Amino acid sequence: MKQAHGYKVLTDKTPKYTVKEVAEMLELSTYTVRYYENSGLIPFVDRTDGNIRMFSDYSVSWLRLVHCLRTTGLPIEGVKNYIEMCLKGDSTIAERARLIFQQEKSLRRQIKTLQQQMEVLKYKKSYYRNLLETRQKDSCNPMSHLKKNEPDITPREI
Repeated sequence: MKQAHGYKVLTDKTPKYTVKEVAEMLELSTYTVRYYENSGLIPFVDRTDGNIRMFSDYSVSWLRLVHCLRTTGLPIEGVKNYIEMCLKGDSTIAERARLIFQQEKSLRRQIKTLQQQMEVLKYKKSYYRNLLETRQKDSCNPMSHLKKNEPDITPREI
């Protein structure tokens, strides 16, 4: 089996795994696996005579890719388009590359946002840890600045 930047290129198309087994392997719900397959996002999934989906290593690798693209925010239609381009072959390499580059850029923005949110949470965690250890009052809570005789007024929907 070839290696591509630490990833095994899976080419075995022998049906081996049920939806449940694949879901456990990839830590997805069975619903998600079925949804992706029903949406036509996983090429080459076989079915038994009893109509049970059977995944090969090859189809599992497609599923990994589909899930990756979805978790980076690519809509289902975008994933379908990408899969269709893959199936067309090398003539679509430039288009596929553009899509992947876009998703990487999008994911980098998401990571930056998540890192900023993590910094806020780290600060709050440290703040609360200190409050718990020193048994001080919470001076950052907006409710702590209300006067005791001041009513708690919240707008009502009209």
